[in-house]
Amino acid sequence: MTQIKFLLGLLFAYAAYYTVIIIRDKKRQKQVTAKAGEDTAVKDEVPPFQPLPQMERKMDNLLIHDTVVRSLFAYDNGDHKQMVHVRFDAQTVDLLNKFKMATGTDITKFVAFAVKYLFESNPELKNIIKLYLQNTKL
Repeated sequence: MTQIKFLLGLLFAYAAYYTVIIIRDKKRQKQVTAKAGEDTAVKDEVPPFQPLPQMERKMDNLLIHDTVVRSLFAYDNGDHKQMVHVRFDAQTVDLLNKFKMATGTDITKFVAFAVKYLFESNPELKNIIKLYLQNTKL
């Protein structure tokens, strides 16, 4: 359980860092164009995050994009009907809410993607589950 928390925290930190880098880069571009004498002025509000063009490839049935954030935006959870109640500590919830405000990504989509990514990138977890089910007597 501690490894899962660590991996989710690492994923959240990476996503937040990448978002901050993009927002900072957009502000710098606006400042440069404003200094160049164009009509644009630097606004205080941050425009909504627009995902970058999809650069994807498949490797062992795992869809890989250039970044995890692109994979998150490409992930479709529209057909997911089952619900699981999860609990997070206050810091994680705060980070999730800030990520939602920064990118416009729904938290349920983020969590569903993170769990799927965890299982696809660590196939040994599936093997542990299979072995447990084989050794359990019903």
